[in-house]
Amino acid sequence: MDFYTILDQVIDVLRQRQRVTYRALKRQFNFDDDYLEDVKAELIQGQRLAMDEEGAVLVWTGETGTPAPAAAAPTATPAQAPLAYTPAHLAEKIVTARPR
Repeated sequence: MDFYTILDQVIDVLRQRQRVTYRALKRQFNFDDDYLEDVKAELIQGQRLAMDEEGAVLVWTGETGTPAPAAAAPTATPAQAPLAYTPAHLAEKIVTARPR
């Protein structure tokens, strides 16, 4: 797996648990020391989603309940039909005011 795919998995674990020891991350993801340092740097300095606590714990500082970053390119939001966002009483006035 590539680095960002694994990083997204780490973010999911950290968001769910809020606090994770570096030892647990090494065990869970089979990280060596250098890989763990890269993950820490990306989360703490690169994306500012976590902070280090006493050199032993990674603490989530991102928003709670936010969705994980999407791996795919964002899709365009479909346009809303006018009746979907026009209040019924205004739609009625618009329709009745039009000449036939």
